[in-house]
Amino acid sequence: MADSSARNLNYNYEPNRKARSTFETERRMSVDPNKVPFSRFEIFILVAGSIVTIAMAAMLVFTSVAATSAQHQLANIQTELSSTQTDTSNLRQEIGELTSSSRMNKIAKQEGLSLIESNIRTVD
Repeated sequence: MADSSARNLNYNYEPNRKARSTFETERRMSVDPNKVPFSRFEIFILVAGSIVTIAMAAMLVFTSVAATSAQHQLANIQTELSSTQTDTSNLRQEIGELTSSSRMNKIAKQEGLSLIESNIRTVD
């Protein structure tokens, strides 16, 4: 008797039919991917990412402008330094020419002075 009741239950139960109907129901309930709403977390991530991207782009522009300005100032300072070094070199050369012994002797002769070698001391 146990065998016959087991066969009857087995005979009434049709797993293939129910599985197909469940699959068909799920297939009918599929969601159109174009109409899926964003969750609040996804919207938050999108907004936060956009804000961070815009902020980084602005910082990049400001940093680039500041670097260009600093390079321009550096070029101006280097030009001024080069000009000052040239002026200093020219003035030292002029000092050397004005304090040369031949010029001093020439001026001394024009003023009627004479050079006494024993009175000259060389200082190093």
